[in-house]
Amino acid sequence: MASAPPQPQFCAWCGSPLAYERHEHEPRFATLADQARAGGEEPPPLPERVEELLRGDCYVGACPGCRILSHVISHHAAD
Repeated sequence: MASAPPQPQFCAWCGSPLAYERHEHEPRFATLADQARAGGEEPPPLPERVEELLRGDCYVGACPGCRILSHVISHHAAD
């Protein structure tokens, strides 16, 4: 099986080549847990393997072809 490229290389909307840049973000599950705690609730912990799968790598790029700003999160399947 061929390995995936290290980062996305094409616009998801029009297919034009696109130089995505790495972008740091807080995973959505962490944001939702913080909001629940702020509301006085304690969310149940996610299994570590699930957190790692959802964490992913984040990229952003502006397509010169269709002029859309794309935000991509690349999730990795467990080996």
